[in-house]
Amino acid sequence: MAQSLTNFDNALKEFYEGAIRETVNNEVIAFRELDESDRQWSGRRVIFPFHTSRNSGIGARSEGGTLPDAGNQGYEQSVVSATYQYGVIQLSGQVLEAGRNAFADAMQEEMGAVSRDLVNDLGRQAWGDGTGRLCEVATSANAAASTQITVYNRFTAPGHNGGRYLLINQLVDGGTTASPEADFSSAVITGVTISESPGTTTDTIAASGGGMSGVSAGNFLTNKDAGGVEMMGILGLIDNFSATNIYSSTGFAGSSVQGINRASVSNFNSIVLGNSSVERIVTPQLMQKAFDRIHVESGLEPDIIWGHHDTIRALLENVTADRRYNSPEFSVGASSLTFNGIKLTRDRQAPYNSLYVLNRSILKMYTLSDLKFADKDGSILSRAASSDAYTAFLRCYKNLGLDGNPRGGCVIRDIKVDF
Repeated sequence: MAQSLTNFDNALKEFYEGAIRETVNNEVIAFRELDESDRQWSGRRVIFPFHTSRNSGIGARSEGGTLPDAGNQGYEQSVVSATYQYGVIQLSGQVLEAGRNAFADAMQEEMGAVSRDLVNDLGRQAWGDGTGRLCEVATSANAAASTQITVYNRFTAPGHNGGRYLLINQLVDGGTTASPEADFSSAVITGVTISESPGTTTDTIAASGGGMSGVSAGNFLTNKDAGGVEMMGILGLIDNFSATNIYSSTGFAGSSVQGINRASVSNFNSIVLGNSSVERIVTPQLMQKAFDRIHVESGLEPDIIWGHHDTIRALLENVTADRRYNSPEFSVGASSLTFNGIKLTRDRQAPYNSLYVLNRSILKMYTLSDLKFADKDGSILSRAASSDAYTAFLRCYKNLGLDGNPRGGCVIRDIKVDF
């Protein structure tokens, strides 16, 4: 009988080729863009003033008339404090030894991967509002054995995140912004089903048995222990306290931003062009309105137009009739599209259904300590207390803040992206 692969299988060698293949997108646009504006500092916090109002003691008078009453310039004190960001790894002694001859050195692979993971989360936070809200719960799950819930997606109302920021094995808490663990703590995500159909207005989130029981509709999911302590993001900074948002509140970050009350200091609000949570087509006229409002109200000129791929694609579709071709190559993709000479920047982590038009000088990444592994005691690795294992943690102390006129930024909300 001739030898066969089946019979000879135990004698065959395995051929392993190349390095570990990546199946997750590690491109982080916002953190890369904003880190270029990095401002180093030391001490407890950063404090600087904003000029918020003019002297009222001016005006025309008749001959011999009474002079205007003296007024004064108005100033508000801005405060930016650091947020503390971490990524932790632990490897057993056996893995460290066995990993020497694997596809990748276990230590190097884990260190590199946790660095990418933390930067990815910082990119998400850079688009947030500091509260840590990942999504809004659509249906309550009160049964003790509940294994899944639904959350509002962008088909419910433009701007809802749905399950886009949730990952398998992620630990999440459920509750309110004031009490992020009011409903449950440390649920383990086991499944995320994201709708691609406008007819399905919720995404489904699964967790290990009973992990999300007790959650209430209208409350939120946050990263474990991260509710209320995340970095301030563009959603909270480029906002106007008089504009109602998708959570039926005014001001994603509340009324106080950097210690200044936006409810009473109107000049510390940015420009919001919304449509009461009703989708509408983004037109060249609407885009030009954003440019004009920024220049009229701040004297600045926009130098970036930022949005999710879907929103950039919607703009591309809606300016087709106004497009001009100056090259025989007829480049028409999003990478070649500009408006008023400003290139459109696509970011997968940007809010749905919104475009941000702004002058980048108004935003700064304030850094107390940059991204690095803790090694104050002379070593990155620390032995676990009671097991054959070693631990290391990555950390950075940063926060995003306004460093210029908030009205140098505008967000166009409620953009229709599904045609």
